[in-house]
Amino acid sequence: MLKKRNRLTKGIGGGAKLFSSPAFNIKISENKEDMVRFGFVVSKKINKSAVIRNKTKRVLRDSAKDILAKIVPGKNILIISKKELGFEEKEDVLKSMREIFKKASILK
Repeated sequence: MLKKRNRLTKGIGGGAKLFSSPAFNIKISENKEDMVRFGFVVSKKINKSAVIRNKTKRVLRDSAKDILAKIVPGKNILIISKKELGFEEKEDVLKSMREIFKKASILK
């Protein structure tokens, strides 16, 4: 679980840049604090079962927690899952996140 200070609570705001992968979309915007905050969206279109949606969020959160220390501070990051994310393993999700964050040039 991410620490409370690293959780995005009130949306991402305007001016966010969108980056895509086959498994999820990532919106990145600036914030005024000196920290990185994450938000996760897994809609019912992905799967009707709450158990599967919650498992998907847990995999995303765990991957974000592992990469958190390597991200430049001052960013709000919203991760929106796609159906293709399905039952991917944490290692595959983490690899995809690293690729997108490199593309967005927000890794230290």
